[in-house]
Amino acid sequence: MNKKGQEFFSKKFIKKDLNCRGQAALMDSIFFLTIVATICTSLFFFAINYGLQTSAQIDSFYSSDFAADSLKVISYINVLRDGKSISELDPLEPVQSDYLLALIKEDYADKKKMSEETTKAIANTLGAVLKPFDNSIDYSFFITSESENDFLFLLLATHECEGTDCLSATGNSKDVKRKYFYCTPIDNTVLEKLVFPRVGQVDSAHGKVTLSDSAERDSPGRPFVIALNVWITKSVPELSTQNLETSPDFNCSEIDFS
Repeated sequence: MNKKGQEFFSKKFIKKDLNCRGQAALMDSIFFLTIVATICTSLFFFAINYGLQTSAQIDSFYSSDFAADSLKVISYINVLRDGKSISELDPLEPVQSDYLLALIKEDYADKKKMSEETTKAIANTLGAVLKPFDNSIDYSFFITSESENDFLFLLLATHECEGTDCLSATGNSKDVKRKYFYCTPIDNTVLEKLVFPRVGQVDSAHGKVTLSDSAERDSPGRPFVIALNVWITKSVPELSTQNLETSPDFNCSEIDFS
């Protein structure tokens, strides 16, 4: 092959080799950018999810601590023995007060159920302790046996619209009223089955208390669970006055404070 032919083939193959190298470099760059973009996107979503989960855990810890502290106050606060609120107290009237837990133990010892006065005292105490959040939360307070499938006591505090001027279910209108119900449901799973799945996040606090029957003086008493469950107010048909008072699942009656 003469000199011109050698130069022709040399230029042709060199040009082809350069084109292949350029294409390979371009593909390497595209793969590199794809990998970097995938990693950055993954890190972005991971950071967002981590932040949301951390925020939710902090809120949950705060709400759980709030429920636990409220339960302690409710258990050991002094109340009027006639069940009236302290705000209704006549300054000139003699005062008879006691621990709320003492009233609960007395009622169980005497009747194995809560008296009307103790029921009102519990409702008034809950209302006072949770007053700063009264417009935005609903809650349940109950005492149930550890060994039997029944409630010794169940109180539900809800909001309900009684007019046409209800802006929301969170008490932002004069027509939205706070209501308290004393309930004797058929079993102690009614909250888990019919209420908690419909109200969203429920913040709970549980404690244990031993109650004794006066007829069994030598008995060490029976263990009971005392609990407070708090959730953001929502419009739930099961928690309306009509359903609570007519449904055999709840068997509730509204507490009359008059």
